[in-house]
Amino acid sequence: MCHSFHYNCTYYWGFAAWMIRLALIIFLFCQFGNFSIHIALRNLRPPDSLPTKNPFTWIFMLVSCPNYTYELGSWLGFTLMTQCLPVAFFTLVGFIQMTVWAKGKHRSYLKEFRDYPPLRSPILPFVL
Repeated sequence: MCHSFHYNCTYYWGFAAWMIRLALIIFLFCQFGNFSIHIALRNLRPPDSLPTKNPFTWIFMLVSCPNYTYELGSWLGFTLMTQCLPVAFFTLVGFIQMTVWAKGKHRSYLKEFRDYPPLRSPILPFVL
């Protein structure tokens, strides 16, 4: 009986720690990506200056609003870490709102720039 208890504890705590670590990596990766996007936007000069040499900014090639993409990733990581329904709901509502903003900006970019990449998506590469 004691051996079974230790096995169960190791199993549950081990997988919980693994999931939290993975979620934390996702969260931190996306936070750094979001920071990189804001720095690139702050330093925006000529239209061809994006993406920069920072690999976190290369997502500009795929989406119009990568700051929202990274923010969504951060909140998904946080949702996985907390495994909390209110946090998941917050993430969903935030995603919906950021999608509305991203679609609006994407439409503006398409109108404003004649040579805007036609395969670029508003917020999620190749999807949305």
